[in-house]
Amino acid sequence: MHITLVNMPWASIDFPSLALGILKQRVADEFPDSRVDVVNANLDFLDWITERAGLTREEYNFCWDSYFTGYSEWIFSSALYDDPHWRNAEFADLVAESVPGDMLNKGRELHALAPEYIASLVDRILADRPDVVGFSTTFAQNSAVLAAARLIKRIAPEVCVVLGGGNCDGPQGAALHRGFPFVDYVNRGEGEVSFTRLLTCLRDESSPADIPGLCWRDASGASHANAMSASPLPASVLVTPDYTDYFEQHAASRAGAMAEPHLVVESSRGCWWGQKHHCTFCGLNGSFMEFRSKSPDRFVDELLAMTERYQVLNVAVADNILDMNYLRSAVPRLAEAECDLRISYEIKSNMRREQLASLVAAGIHYVQPGIESLNGRVLKLMDKGVTGCQNVRMLRDAESVSLGVVWNYLFGFPDETEEDYDAVIDQFPAIHHLAPPNGVTRIAIERFSPYFNRPELGFGDLRPAAHYAVIYDLPESELRDMAYVFDAAHQGISSVHAERLDKAVETWRHEFPRGRLTQCDLTDSIVLTNTRPGFAWRTLSIEEPWEVAAFRLLDQPCTSDVLLNKLRAGHHDIAAEEVSALLDRWRARGLLFEDGGQAVHVVPHAANQDLMRWVTRDGSPALVPALLRGSAGRTPEAGAATGLRCWRERDEEAREIDGMYMGECDFEDTHVRTVSDLIARGTRHVALPEPVVLGPGDPGSDRQTVRGLTHVRELTGHGVSVDWDLDLGAEIGQWRLFSHLYPPRSLAGPDGDAVLDQWRAAFHMNKCGYRRGTGFVEVTDLRHGKQRRVLMRKVHKGKLASLLDGAPASDFRQREIDAFVTSGLVHRAGSLLWWLPSRISRWPVVG
Repeated sequence: MHITLVNMPWASIDFPSLALGILKQRVADEFPDSRVDVVNANLDFLDWITERAGLTREEYNFCWDSYFTGYSEWIFSSALYDDPHWRNAEFADLVAESVPGDMLNKGRELHALAPEYIASLVDRILADRPDVVGFSTTFAQNSAVLAAARLIKRIAPEVCVVLGGGNCDGPQGAALHRGFPFVDYVNRGEGEVSFTRLLTCLRDESSPADIPGLCWRDASGASHANAMSASPLPASVLVTPDYTDYFEQHAASRAGAMAEPHLVVESSRGCWWGQKHHCTFCGLNGSFMEFRSKSPDRFVDELLAMTERYQVLNVAVADNILDMNYLRSAVPRLAEAECDLRISYEIKSNMRREQLASLVAAGIHYVQPGIESLNGRVLKLMDKGVTGCQNVRMLRDAESVSLGVVWNYLFGFPDETEEDYDAVIDQFPAIHHLAPPNGVTRIAIERFSPYFNRPELGFGDLRPAAHYAVIYDLPESELRDMAYVFDAAHQGISSVHAERLDKAVETWRHEFPRGRLTQCDLTDSIVLTNTRPGFAWRTLSIEEPWEVAAFRLLDQPCTSDVLLNKLRAGHHDIAAEEVSALLDRWRARGLLFEDGGQAVHVVPHAANQDLMRWVTRDGSPALVPALLRGSAGRTPEAGAATGLRCWRERDEEAREIDGMYMGECDFEDTHVRTVSDLIARGTRHVALPEPVVLGPGDPGSDRQTVRGLTHVRELTGHGVSVDWDLDLGAEIGQWRLFSHLYPPRSLAGPDGDAVLDQWRAAFHMNKCGYRRGTGFVEVTDLRHGKQRRVLMRKVHKGKLASLLDGAPASDFRQREIDAFVTSGLVHRAGSLLWWLPSRISRWPVVG
């Protein structure tokens, strides 16, 4: 049997289909003599349409991300109904306010070309003479899937067409089967077992009437829907997906130059929070909310094996929520693994800073914590189980540990008030240094959510979202069963107030890359540094013992009465009026966030957060140039420095405060270990004791040059700012080789000042960096404009380790030396070969 599985547009080009990867492995296990192919039509379409109409990554992502407006599905409705002009005018009127004019024009162009693409795709699929073609359909894939399925059955009616995926859950799958007779089978629910049972029926020509959840047709063509399974699959039967087809196709497609590929893995299904308190607006998990997670050891072994097999270190975990037991099991194991992973995970927002730090140590660098609001009353309406202060604490602590946070601000809940938003918006300037929302969105009413299932919660008169009637030629009764998104009378705040929220968030997003607020705890005092535009002060020292204690207590949300009682319990004899006056002063300085009678301070620990932020307004990632200025600062000791001078803070004014200077560290040859020790001690700024000079010199100068460069490379990789001076000599034209290093304070040589200005303007973290995998090293290089990804397979660890600190060229064969230097990843400094890329340990946050 030949089975072809298809992943249609608008699936993301960055990720393989988890569902199809699982099905491919399941079919291979159950039917070892069968042929199973996965066609990544999302990648294929990107190549096809780029040749005919041009399509940027941003335009593709707009389509991928526009499911709730119907924009992306409408594009392929022309192919579904074989009409290049299918309801153009109606759709343009429908989305006029939500889709920019240039994207509406692009959509019309794609809409007209969609039938031609579907025809070419189906021709290629059928050329391989499959027996079964299976489509996964989730979110914005539906119309494209149906269009391809229709044409397959018209050309080759003997081919069996099967649909499955999120769009087929519950009543949706039955409606798809009823409404589109060219679909032979629809699998509702988890498909690992039921799909292979269907294949067995097809092979044996037996009845599928007892396969749970399956929709099928009898001899007359009538649609039947079997009852769905009453319980979900246990985690023990979940298989490791096979992504071979995706990674091979991605490497050969235009996507290879547009997007870094990611592994998609799952450690659990369902939602343990949703089992107890289903968030009122959430429709995820559909028919199966029950939480199931893989054993921690199995998950870690599976993940590490997949990174080795596919040589990919970017990982997206598909789970709805992190299993908290993993914090004591899987997370420590990942931290011990010799892989520099970049993992994204969904978590709950009430996690503490030490827990977040453990995630980062394990390679989990981006999280979606389900924040959604900063007002406790609105969060209660959502049934989120957290407060506004807890959510702000999450944002603050994520900044402290360099953890990226992805979230959206939602509104439109029944019983919310304008005061719920005013109280938060007025405090936005105080948190402009924390990760802003991606955007502001009115909630959609999703099938399977409490708002859909329980009209008494405030949304009684539900209708299929208007775009369904424009995309599909079906009666409303069928659309009601097929739809995932529903329209209802708007609830909550007015559109005017929503616009105020949107503008306030846009201001936040604009200010985020430019402002910072940090603390350095010196035991007896706490030094705060501020550059947020909304507050004029620069540095502040909290020195009174009871004020230091109060600040530390406000690390967790508490009321003023609780704060007073805890201070008195700590033997601080103070009056309530003193605490009230202190909170007033801190409030005026933007140090507090208050909600529901509680307050929490908003000051992250200093970690050079501003170096990890990108400004992308002009299309090119770059740090704000002003952030790169500075000088060595005050050094308390007299005499010339002979070692690395270290500070707790990179801000020039803050470095002048007593206690911020940490003294000197030996400027020795063990650079990699030295820098790691400095980071652990809390070093955030370093000054080198001597210039770095490239060019011919005595044999000892080669080692001296490499020693300086290595310190700068290692400090840059850890996000530590460096004061250093560089003399490129005759090699100043090669400055871009070194442009991934933190920009020097001065650059000697012809046009040194002009080159240095270019260096500062274009510098950003991880511009040229490497990560270790099992059996390979991955280098990402952006020094020369376009991204270059280099995989170094079967790397000899000893040789790489020697290059890190500068290895004698005599240890290598000439052809190795030539290959190293030509690659631009190794620099020859006289008699030594030196590794240029920094090891990536932190990841930027895009503002």
